[in-house]
Amino acid sequence: MIIVTEKNIFYSQKNIYFWFLTFSGFLFAVSLLVLLGAANDLSDSSSELKQLKVAMPVLEDFVSSQKIDVRLNKNQRRLKSSEIPKLVDGAIIPVNTDEAVNRTFQFFSEFENKRSASLLTVELPTVESIEPGSPAEASGIKPGDLILAVNATKIESVMGFYLALNEKSSLDVSVKLLRNKKDIFTVALRMADRSIITGSNCGIKFILPGDVVYLTESETKRLAEQYRRDMLSAIPVDWRAEVANDLMQISRRLNAISKNVIDPSSANPVKLQTKDVVSWHSKKVLENIDVYFSQRRKIEAKNVSYMTGIGDAFVGFVCSVFIFSVSLALFWYQRRVSDKKS
Repeated sequence: MIIVTEKNIFYSQKNIYFWFLTFSGFLFAVSLLVLLGAANDLSDSSSELKQLKVAMPVLEDFVSSQKIDVRLNKNQRRLKSSEIPKLVDGAIIPVNTDEAVNRTFQFFSEFENKRSASLLTVELPTVESIEPGSPAEASGIKPGDLILAVNATKIESVMGFYLALNEKSSLDVSVKLLRNKKDIFTVALRMADRSIITGSNCGIKFILPGDVVYLTESETKRLAEQYRRDMLSAIPVDWRAEVANDLMQISRRLNAISKNVIDPSSANPVKLQTKDVVSWHSKKVLENIDVYFSQRRKIEAKNVSYMTGIGDAFVGFVCSVFIFSVSLALFWYQRRVSDKKS
């Protein structure tokens, strides 16, 4: 026979309140850990989102994208990564978008003219076209004319023409021409603003082989504007300055490649032209922007999930705090009752 006394009832109630308090304390600790864990996950995901950037192409990436048709380019090969010079830190200082584009195509112009220099020395200076509004148009030079002399200097090649203009600066330039293989006459080139005539501003474009390019000042500006209109405009505004500066760095490195590598008349030249690099860079940037937005959407989806988890964890935490408070109050009240009876 079990005798239930008032003292036994008291100790039984005391154990219930104690275990209730212990359980509620455990529940409070677990809910707090869950809440802190969810907050930490959200913080890490937010940091990942802040650090997410659009990867800019580097010139070494271009090596793997080159396509050489061996049937048509027996004497050409691909560029090697080891042939691309590095730039020292601080060699290129970031500038605004327009300035970056202008400098980029100045570097490209120097590269193309250096690349084609050897072939320009053997090509006859036969006029292909005349730029509208140029000194050449005003003087009456026409497509098909062959230039025989500049001032008193005999001209035998396209490079000879450019050297004659650039090395002996003059406000007025006398040009001797052969037209229709029989008519020889002389015209005068002069700028409307009386500035110095150079190979870049005279307005004459010569007949050259397809892989030979000589970029004049006006042609360089035209290519820069074409890039702004056709390629840079397709890039979101937030990244245009960064993209333009990246292309400027690539053009500077391209311009530093040794001449024997890029010279088409050398023993083992590479197939490398500005138009291919610009097209590749623009395509690569757009691909990387798509990758950026894809990764961003994934991270943002995780953030939404983490925020939902934080909401659920917070509700659980509030409930656990309430239960813990009730159990603590009951335990404290029971202790008071116990103290009075004792």
